[in-house]
Amino acid sequence: WGWSDLDGAVPDTDDTAGVLLALAVFRAARRKDDHAGETVQISAAAAAGLQWLLAVQNRDGGWPTFCRGWGKLPFDRSASDLTAHALRAAFAWKDHIDAGPGAIKRVAIDKAISGGLRYLEKSQRPDGSWLPLWFGNQYHRDEENPIYGTARVLMAYRDLGLIESQPARRGTEWLAARQNSDGGFGGDLGDHSSVEETATAVEALLAAVEPLVAQTVAHKGLRWLIESVEQSCVGETSPIGFYFAKLWYYEKLYPLTFATTALRRAVEKGVQ
Repeated sequence: WGWSDLDGAVPDTDDTAGVLLALAVFRAARRKDDHAGETVQISAAAAAGLQWLLAVQNRDGGWPTFCRGWGKLPFDRSASDLTAHALRAAFAWKDHIDAGPGAIKRVAIDKAISGGLRYLEKSQRPDGSWLPLWFGNQYHRDEENPIYGTARVLMAYRDLGLIESQPARRGTEWLAARQNSDGGFGGDLGDHSSVEETATAVEALLAAVEPLVAQTVAHKGLRWLIESVEQSCVGETSPIGFYFAKLWYYEKLYPLTFATTALRRAVEKGVQ
């Protein structure tokens, strides 16, 4: 899948992983409602998407944006945020791919996941954070966005049941220490707080095993998000992304979807 159904959209890792995660949720709902025919269609589409996703994985274990390659260009370079998203998608479907002729072998999925985890360990920075490839922050001194990158990686460790692993603990500690005094998050400590970064960080921190982090830092961030919703600020976009030529852009759905997802996670955990 690409980022649009219009001409010019190119299949990419981030959108394919996002669709696979959405299909996994939708499949589970349809099975409960006994829609067998639709469930088969969903599984077939997911199998094709997962096949493409596994084929594009780089030799270093990470996932690039558009194509498998040598890691010399933004298009084929492995990235922590893309790898984390791909890992979540592969893990969500590894127990639900049919074992018929031509089906993806479970061992192939497990091998891809192991390679992706090794890549994340190697790409973690000494301070415990991860950098994304395509998402920057205009207020960060280097126009980078370690808050977004670290949060995205922690979501993968969460989904795979590895949030207590050493890399995840280091990442969680780093992320928790970057909360601004107002309760929000920016590209790094002291950067302008935004809905996009705050929601992403809060969702990741809600999975923290340390009670102090989950109950203090995440809850303070949730209050910041709730106030943004109540003050009708949740729809205000921030230039969270840039392309390889440093072309900054806004995405009006990011603050809405990121905030909704974080608040939903809080409700599921019973946060008051």
